[in-house]
Amino acid sequence: MQKKGRQKGQENVNMAVEVISKGENRAQFLITDTHFSVVNALRRAIITGVKTIAIDDVIIYNNTSTMYDEILAHRLGLIPIKTIPELERSKKEVVFTLKEIGPKIVHSGDLKSSDPDIVPVYDDMVIVPLKLGESIDLEAKTKFGDGNEHTKFTPAHVFYHFYPKIDITKENVKNASQIAEKCPVNILEAEDGKLSVKKGQLSRCILCGACEDFAGKDIIRVSSDNKKIVFEIESWGQLSLKQIVDEALDLLMEEAEAVKESIIK
Repeated sequence: MQKKGRQKGQENVNMAVEVISKGENRAQFLITDTHFSVVNALRRAIITGVKTIAIDDVIIYNNTSTMYDEILAHRLGLIPIKTIPELERSKKEVVFTLKEIGPKIVHSGDLKSSDPDIVPVYDDMVIVPLKLGESIDLEAKTKFGDGNEHTKFTPAHVFYHFYPKIDITKENVKNASQIAEKCPVNILEAEDGKLSVKKGQLSRCILCGACEDFAGKDIIRVSSDNKKIVFEIESWGQLSLKQIVDEALDLLMEEAEAVKESIIK
C-alpha cells in the first residue's frame, strides 16, 4: 500500500504496510514511512464511522428475573450482531424475540430473529440466569448505527503503538532467566546466561519497561522506533476485517474529498 505526498517542493511519501499476523478476527500490521496522525485517522474512522447493526429498542412484556429491566436491555444492546451492510439501504427492520422460563441460563443463542441471516455473532453469551419460576418475555428491535452514536455499534477494538526496540548491551547476564520472566508478554528468553528476544516476537513488546526496570539500563534498554507503527485490529465479529478496513478507508476518502471541495470553492 502506498500513498504519495504533495508534489510541489516536497518529496513523495510512500506509506508501506506489511502484515505481521492475520487471523479470522484479528490482524497486526507494520506501517512505515507515515505520520502517526494518518494511522490515528484510520483508527478513529473504524471506531466511530463504520456502521453495524445492534439492538436499540427493547420492549419488555414480562421480567420476573433478578435483573432490572434497564440492565437487561443494556446487556442485549452489547451483544454483537452479524451485519449485512446492504440492508441499511433497504430500511428493513430486524426484530428479536426472547421468551424463556427458568430454571435455566439464558444465552444470546436463545434470541429468535425475524431474519435468519441477522443473528448474534456468539451463541454462548450469558444474558440472564433464571431461577425456578422466573421468566422473561421481550421484543428487541435493531438498527444501524456507528460509534459516534453509541459504543455498541463499534465493530472492533483498534490500537497502535510505535515499533519496539530492545537493546541488550551485555553478552552474558548473571540473572538472565529472571529478567526474561519479568516480561509480561513472554518475548524474552535466556539460555546459558545469554538474554535475547525470541525470533519473530519483537512486535509483541508493549513497551512496559518491566525488564529494564528490573535489570537496569546497563543491561537492557527498551525504546521505540517512531518511523514504524504497529497497528492492531480485533473485530467483534459483526463484520469481517476486510469489510471494516474498506469501509473506514472509504469514509476517510469521502471526508478528504469534502475538505478538498470546500477549499477549492
